Parts: sequence; C-alpha cells; structure tokens
Amino acid sequence: MDETTTAAFKPPYMPFATFWGFIAKLASQKLPPQIDRSMMAGKSGTDQNNLITALRSFNLIDDDQRVMSTLVDLAVADEALRKERLATLLRIYYAKQLKISDQHGTEKQLQDSLREEFALDSAETRRKAMTFFLHAARTADLPLSTHFPATRSGSGSPGASRAKRTTKRRAASGTGGRPEETPPPATSEADSYTVDLQSGGRVTVSVSVNIFDLSTTDREFVIDLVDRLKGYPQVPQPDGGRPGEEASTEQD
Repeated sequence: MDETTTAAFKPPYMPFATFWGFIAKLASQKLPPQIDRSMMAGKSGTDQNNLITALRSFNLIDDDQRVMSTLVDLAVADEALRKERLATLLRIYYAKQLKISDQHGTEKQLQDSLREEFALDSAETRRKAMTFFLHAARTADLPLSTHFPATRSGSGSPGASRAKRTTKRRAASGTGGRPEETPPPATSEADSYTVDLQSGGRVTVSVSVNIFDLSTTDREFVIDLVDRLKGYPQVPQPDGGRPGEEASTEQD
C-alpha cells in the first residue's frame, strides 16, 4: 500500500455494522467483477452511497467500482481470517489512531487526531468516524486504550432505540376539550411470544422491527432468536393450553 493511497483515505462515518454486514454478504458468495448498487438491494440510498465511499476509501474497489485484490482478500468465508484482514486494513489506514491507543491515549486525543489528519471539522462527523473506528477495531480484536469510549453492540452507532409512545393532541372545538389520542403508525406494532420455562417462570419477547431494514448480522440474530423461542420444549399447562398461546400483537 503506497503513501498516495493512504493519503487519500477518508474515514467512514457510517454504522460499522452496515459495512461489516455487507462484507459478510460478499464473503458468502462469489465476487462479481465490480460492486454496484444492484448488490445493495434493500438498502437506503444513503447506505448505498456510504458503502461505495467506504469501499473506495479502503481501496477495496477502484473509481470505476471494480473489485480490487484487497477486497478479494477481505471477503473470505472464514470469519476469523476476515477479522485478521480487517485488522491489517486498520493498521494501514488508522496507524496514528492505533499509536495513540498504544500510548493509552484519551478520547480527546483520538478525536483530535481524526480532525487533524483527516480534516474532519464537524464534531458530529468526528464522533461518527470515531465510532466506526472503535467498532471496527474491537471487531478485529485489536487492543484499545482503556480511556477510549465504550461501544454498544448493534448498528455501530451510539444510542439505543426507544419504545414508541402514543401522542396526544388537543381535540378540536366541539369534542368537549378532551385530549384525543393519535395512534402510532402501523410500523410500531410489536409481535410478542411467551415461553414457559421448565424450571418455572416465563419469558416474553416483543419484536417491533422492519426486517427489510436490518443489516445481515441483525437479521440473522432476530431469525435465530425466533427459531430458538419456537423450538423451546413445551411445558404442559394445567388448563391444557400450550406455551406461547397467550402471545398477542400489541401496540408499543
């Protein structure tokens, strides 16, 4: 990797899970000669743009989006080997940030290095670029400074989703002045399933998600969770019912 290539690097600031899930998808099939938007069906236009930019930045595709040898090396079926090669990419493109980590640097030093080396003047862009780097480094099992911020599993960006609530608005004149509930959109419906445990007690899982918007990693996790719940041995009920029968669809 020559200095010209690394000098042109712009750190991605998209969710790392979206990037890594796409690489895993490529690893599950034969690579085409080029990566175009037809390979990203189901992803938003923003995600498609971010993926293409990230692939170019890491020199995985060229300006004509043709597959480079580096992508062939990275998109391998062996997950452990894929992580090792991710670590190699990070050592090349984030050498200064990893050096700061080796010196037990702070979050501010990390952010300052992103601003100075990559001209990331926007605080929000720096935060997202830092989050991508941290998720990538931890996925690659690279040791990081204990002073760097923690990351959460999931999309690769901080913050957890919150349950949607119904909103209230003041009723129009003639309705007695009572607040009128505005029902949440149809996408907020949650499917619940209850399992009675063999040792006593029960577990209820509620899922409210558009499965088509999920990354490959998240989609596989949700499907596996559903399969595990449905496959749990049924516990006979005193009334002759079956576990999970009380599961219902409800509004969050």
